[in-house]
Amino acid sequence: MREDQKQRINGPNGTNGPNATNGTDRTDGTDGLAAAESGIAMGRERRATNRVPVLKSARLIVGADPNSYVYDCLVLDETPNGLMIDLGALVDLPAEFTIRLQGGTYLVRKCWSAGTKTGLHFEGNQIITKETASRMIKIAEIMHDQGVAAACATLRGARYFDQDELRRAAEAAEAACLRLEAMLTGRQAV
Repeated sequence: MREDQKQRINGPNGTNGPNATNGTDRTDGTDGLAAAESGIAMGRERRATNRVPVLKSARLIVGADPNSYVYDCLVLDETPNGLMIDLGALVDLPAEFTIRLQGGTYLVRKCWSAGTKTGLHFEGNQIITKETASRMIKIAEIMHDQGVAAACATLRGARYFDQDELRRAAEAAEAACLRLEAMLTGRQAV
């Protein structure tokens, strides 16, 4: 294996995380280096979905109020199932904690860490916090004041709060409004 491949797998300091001593820092107990080497050797990605490179800010909330710790971080890539973050410093994170993104708050599980970077897996849908509930109420007010199309556009921007039932209902309402408008104006529905 080339040295630059080892650097990518192990991180810049040659470890698989801040507390790694034997190359294992995976929650499944397997050797992360061996698993990564086999993935590189086979030329395949182990994830079911592709990563999308992004650059977003986020906050990690570790612990329960009032004794919680908050860490700022950057999201470097994301998939529908998780994220890769960079904390900018070595931080010993617990196995599960919450992350606050622009679109909402989620429970996540730490999958791996390498230097200042950590891979996270979403554990369920978005947590409906007071802030999220307030945003939902505002979207209902938008629907009342500006109509279904404006509310659906706002919901799309909020990723439907990661609620599949809400997404389906919004898409059905939007489609019904377009059909009704087409029928009233004598145009064909798209």
